[in-house]
Amino acid sequence: MTDSEAAPSSILVDVELPAPTPLPEELVAALAPLRVVLVGWYPVPEQTTPAQARDQFEEEAQSALDVVARRFEAAGAEAVASRLVFTGDKFDTFTRISTEEACDAVLIPGPIEHLRRLLVPLRGLENARHILPFVADLVRGSSGTTDVTLLHVLEEGEVEGTAQKELLGPAVKQLAAHGVDTELVERRVLATDDPARSIVKVAGHYDLVVLGETQPSVRSILFGTVPERIVQAGNLPVVVVRHGE
Repeated sequence: MTDSEAAPSSILVDVELPAPTPLPEELVAALAPLRVVLVGWYPVPEQTTPAQARDQFEEEAQSALDVVARRFEAAGAEAVASRLVFTGDKFDTFTRISTEEACDAVLIPGPIEHLRRLLVPLRGLENARHILPFVADLVRGSSGTTDVTLLHVLEEGEVEGTAQKELLGPAVKQLAAHGVDTELVERRVLATDDPARSIVKVAGHYDLVVLGETQPSVRSILFGTVPERIVQAGNLPVVVVRHGE
């Protein structure tokens, strides 16, 4: 199967019920070319069992989840999966469903007006191998109008020339192999004593950030130091690509 025939990357989008916070239209449009997995979760109080909550609120919750699904379908999404869950532990639910649905990434939503500049921090080739196919699917879905910045923070003893040659150069070639116009790709190297703070600062100049998880855990994705700080300080959405292992 060729890249053009391959199934699109998939992303988990959590939908808190019964009254979801509406996702920005531009974010829905940006994610529509992907396989979207909506996890509608209804919080269950300690004194109530999930079965009891489902019996009482399923119709209302499913209706609200269907509204979100229809927004993605109206934006052109061809592959939208919906999972309705009544739970007291949303992180356990996300971990299980992201594995069952083989989700490539998890969305941490935030405001977005347009998708013109995309920041992709890369740590190394293995990290890039997981992230770049997802980035390619996202950029191709934007009709080729999104500028991509590949950012690498130098590690101890590492020099810019080596990073450009051994990481960023091959990363650009990988994007090209996935059909991305490399004229839209910028390579940037950053030397800093505080990588997390520097990435958060740089992210504020972009519309969306895609980065890899540091640990294979949905809990660490949603509350990991860098993703959380980017969303809070930069006031923009973040997509965290899972290792899938």
